[in-house]
Amino acid sequence: MKLPYNRPRLIEIHDQPWCPAPIRQHVQSVLTFLWLHRIPPFQSKAPYEPAADLLEQLLREIEEDESGSGASGTSGKGRLRVVDCCSGAGGPMPRIERRVNARRAKEERPVLPVLLSDLHPHLAAWTEHAQASTSSALAFLPYSVDATHAPSEVRKGRHIRTFCLSFHHFGEEGARRVLEDAMRTAEGIVIFELQEANLGSVLTILALWPLLYIITPFTRPSALILFLTYIIPVVPFIIVLDGLISAWRTRTLSHIRHLAKLAALTLSLEGREKDGVGWRWTETRSVHTRPFGRMFAITGRKMPEGEQDGEHTDWTEGGDERDAESTYSYDG
Repeated sequence: MKLPYNRPRLIEIHDQPWCPAPIRQHVQSVLTFLWLHRIPPFQSKAPYEPAADLLEQLLREIEEDESGSGASGTSGKGRLRVVDCCSGAGGPMPRIERRVNARRAKEERPVLPVLLSDLHPHLAAWTEHAQASTSSALAFLPYSVDATHAPSEVRKGRHIRTFCLSFHHFGEEGARRVLEDAMRTAEGIVIFELQEANLGSVLTILALWPLLYIITPFTRPSALILFLTYIIPVVPFIIVLDGLISAWRTRTLSHIRHLAKLAALTLSLEGREKDGVGWRWTETRSVHTRPFGRMFAITGRKMPEGEQDGEHTDWTEGGDERDAESTYSYDG
């Protein structure tokens, strides 16, 4: 099969093993800050909020479909939960968990368990997040987790896998294997990105350079980071360059569908494909930073046969108003 596009896979500096750990950790801290904080007047809400709303919508759809079919949300393999892959130091997921479970508590719905995981676990940060969880529903796997081959602790339960600003880091083979592994056992997949390969994202990322001089003191920087930000601007250069490369590497819906089709073919050849089950893939965009910054999310959901059609491409402003809608289908 021909790829939807054939771009060279450029590297991000802070991902490389030769990148100094203090710089890598600070880049992650900056990305987390940008996820969790609203920057007026350019943002009406923090970017994690529309991400939480989208995840909650997917959960509600799955639970309502189960209820309508006579199934129980806690039957079968157990209660539905979220497994966050490539969590880093936590990213937006602890705040997403808090927002989603606060709403579920008001509606008297079961608490949603959320599990953090990463190839390189950040145990100190995760422990702090877990202790701060008001619902006590946030936990983590204390060992290395490869998203291309999830351990039994992940696969044995009903779950949705999430990727927050991380899926674009995988190369083609790695991305296909991630989808293949998730399609074996997960009920759904959600890929959140804060950028795309378009001019609007480029302009938004370039605007980060002056913004970094304002927000850096709020990220608890070391003396070295302060020097490499304000005296010799190495850190702003790395963050902006990596952001542009991230936009370049972010996959479109058609690209994800292509990889999902390859993954489904592999599962079929292995005899693991379940009869009458396919996947429906949708994309959603919501403005996170005016005027051009948009959160780009791709959602995959396991569906019964005959219900894989009618996928929607939704545009939302601030997560509230829908500007346009189109239809796309994929029979996985």
